[in-house]
Amino acid sequence: MRLYHYVEKGNTVMQDGLLSFAKNPSANINYYIQRSGQNTFEGIVNWMEKCFIGRSRGIRCFTEPIQWHEQSLSLKKFIENADLFSFDPLELAQDNLLESVYCSPSVMGNETLQKNGCDEILEPIQLSQIDFSPIDWSICNDAKGWRFAFIRYYLLILKDGIIPPQYLRLENI
Repeated sequence: MRLYHYVEKGNTVMQDGLLSFAKNPSANINYYIQRSGQNTFEGIVNWMEKCFIGRSRGIRCFTEPIQWHEQSLSLKKFIENADLFSFDPLELAQDNLLESVYCSPSVMGNETLQKNGCDEILEPIQLSQIDFSPIDWSICNDAKGWRFAFIRYYLLILKDGIIPPQYLRLENI
C-alpha cells in the first residue's frame, strides 16, 4: 500500500524529507494567495489552521501516479517538472508519525466546494478506508479547468509535518 506525492525537480526531499506547507517557509505561496485571501506565509498557515487543526501539517497524496491524457496536457507538464515520491502510510502510522487522514472526494456531483470554512471538501477517515481502486483520470480536462479537485486524493496530517527521508522512495517512471 503506497501513496504518491509530486515535488518540483531540484528539491532536497531525500535529504530533508517531504515537508508540509507549515514546515516549508520558503514555499511558493502564489497558489494559496487567491484561495486563502492571505498574502504571507504566516497568514496562509493561520488560514489553513482555521479550516481544521493540523491542515497546514498535511501532505496531499494520490493512490497512484498521475495518468495524463490528451485533454489534460497540463498534467503531463506537471509530472515532467516534478519528482515522484512514494511512501507506505502504514509505516508512518506504526512509527507514530501520522496524526490523521482526510479524503477529498471528487467534486463531481457535490453541490459546494466549501465545508467547515475550507475551500475544499476534506472528510476525516481511518487509514484503512483509503480507496485504492483505480482513479478515473479522464475527468481531468484543461479546457474546463478540471484538475485535482475532480479526482479523489488524500491529505495525511503528520504530527511533525514531515515525512522523513527514510520512509520515502524516489520513483522512476
